[in-house]
Amino acid sequence: MNARALLLIGAIALSACTSDKSPSTGAVPMPAEPSAPATAQASPWEQARTRGIFFRGIGNEPGWLVEVGTGETPALHAELDYGERRIDVAHAQPLAAATGYMGTTGDGVEVKLRLQRGDCSDGMSDETYPVSAKLNVGDKTYTGCGRFLQE
Repeated sequence: MNARALLLIGAIALSACTSDKSPSTGAVPMPAEPSAPATAQASPWEQARTRGIFFRGIGNEPGWLVEVGTGETPALHAELDYGERRIDVAHAQPLAAATGYMGTTGDGVEVKLRLQRGDCSDGMSDETYPVSAKLNVGDKTYTGCGRFLQE
């Protein structure tokens, strides 16, 4: 036999081995159902809402976030300076006319979070938030944006 004939016989034999036909029915099987896509991980905003957070704010330069719980004297938690510093106020007091919260950390640092409704851009993304936030921790001020999550 010549080389062409051997190649042709080999190709036919190989195609028979890799056929998509079902051996019992001769029918071409349907493609397998694609596996269900992994549930997208909830955003930090949705995660905070699920944890019962009432307000969440973020800011840049340096990166920071603040979360305020629910109740008359909610807990306030902040992660500052790209997460290098964390502070907690166990029982924050609401400011007059629901414009924010104030309190003192366990080690005596004064904290004040002032909130103002109105469009706010974080300066780093195209997202617009419904609240402007200014967080004072001791003598340092952080500015950013946020949203009420439990309204």
